[in-house]
Amino acid sequence: MGKKIVKKYAELMHQAQQAAGRKEAVGLLHKAAMLKNKFDSCEMM
Repeated sequence: MGKKIVKKYAELMHQAQQAAGRKEAVGLLHKAAMLKNKFDSCEMM
């Protein structure tokens, strides 16, 4: 499960860097942050 989350996180971060508009980038970063939180909470268990 962890590797999938890390891969998706990396994809979202890359998309955010390529995003044309600020709103699009912020949305992608928000999704990435939620994934990172999920990953961090899974690692703690």
